[in-house]
Formats: sequence, structure tokens, C-alpha cells
Amino acid sequence: MRGDAIVAPLTISVRLTPEQHQLILDQTGRRLSAIPYESAARAVRCYFSRIALNVPRGVFVPAAATERLLDIAIQAASTFPRPTIVDVGTGCGAVALAAAKALPHAAVFATDTSELALNAARANRRRLKLRNVRFARGSLLAPLPRRLTSKVAVVVANVPYVPPRLADAFKAAFPEGTAIGPGEDGLDLVRELASGAREYLIRGAFLVLQLAGFQWTTLAAELLALGYAAPELQEQSGNAPVVGRVAWPS
Repeated sequence: MRGDAIVAPLTISVRLTPEQHQLILDQTGRRLSAIPYESAARAVRCYFSRIALNVPRGVFVPAAATERLLDIAIQAASTFPRPTIVDVGTGCGAVALAAAKALPHAAVFATDTSELALNAARANRRRLKLRNVRFARGSLLAPLPRRLTSKVAVVVANVPYVPPRLADAFKAAFPEGTAIGPGEDGLDLVRELASGAREYLIRGAFLVLQLAGFQWTTLAAELLALGYAAPELQEQSGNAPVVGRVAWPS
């Protein structure tokens, strides 16, 4: 890709049952016909929270549902005078960059395991001329500098959480590795993140997560056992993803 030039996305027909199509629509807020199949286009331009992002093939294209995750993360961070925000599984940088733009007084750190995704995120950062966000490669919180121990106001994440039993319904809509979570219920990455985040969160900080609505009952009990407060959940609409804000008690 050269400068802001992009290749217009192509779309293809994918044979899904009506139930699978509705599940994808509920989970993402996007109709399948609007989702660029990863082998059909080199890159796409998308708009997320009023910022333009270039997303190369093989990187998750942020959905409207993720804007609710961003909104709640910004609300949580806004309760701190100079917050440090960590975006885990940043992909093309959508949440991290939108948060950095909305809160110029914040310091934003973002991680991902994909070098392709991080290259896209850094390119988007340069084009948007944002100086208060940094990207690092690695799993979950592993790339964070030690100086952030007990300094983070918000950890926000949209890591893979879809149960493996639903893989067939999602594999046509998302790049490999960006939707299906490990473990029988898909929540093993979320569990690891919640456990590790306690080392970095300041008292009164927040963990902000996006999950399927039916997964929150299981995770809520586990979060309480880790010392978090009960999750505050966004109102659910059908089978759409549900964003939860979880406080690390003061």
C-alpha cells in the first residue's frame, strides 16, 4: 500500500445456514455482505469512531459493536486526570488510536501478537499524527514495561472469545486467529488477561471486556474470585456482544 491509496474490497458469496448468518450479524453488528473476505482484497479503508483506518488483508476489520467497547473504556478512563490505558489485542489499532485521539492527556499502550496488525496500527498512527500511543508485540500484557506496574487506569480488550463449537459459523467472516478463543468455552485468553491485569491496575481502575452475553455469567463468578467487583454490563440486545466494565476495588 502506498500512502493512503487502497484497493477497493471485493465481496463473495459464502454458503451459511440462516442461523449462522444471524449469529454473525448479532455478534458483529455487520451484515456478512459488508464484510470483506480476507483473500479478496489487499486492504480496506474503514471508519471507526470518526477516524479513518487502513486495514490490510488478514487483520480484523473493527465492527460497530467494538465502538461500544471504546465508549465504555473512554468513560472509565475519563474518571482519572491523566490515565494510562492499555488496549490488548489491538489489531489495526482502532480502539487504541480512537482513545488516544479522544483523550490527548492519556498515555495509551497497545499490544498484539501479529506483526502484520502492528505494522498497520503504526501506519495508522503516523497518518493520524497521534503521539500518545505506543504499540508492542507480544501476548496479552507481556510486552508492557515494568514501570506500568500498579499504574494502569483501564485495560480494554476484545481478544478472541468465540467458543470453538461455533468456529464453522465465524471462519468465513474473520481472519484466522481473531475470533475463536482457546478453551472449551472460548474464554481462556480472557481468564489469563483478567488474572494478569491485577498486577498493573491501580486501585479503582477498570477492566473493560467484550464477550458474548451468555459467557458473562461464567466469567463474573471467576472475576469475583480474583478480587474484582461484580461486572457492570451493557444492556443486551439479542445475541449481540455485551461489553462489561469490571472495577478493581479501591
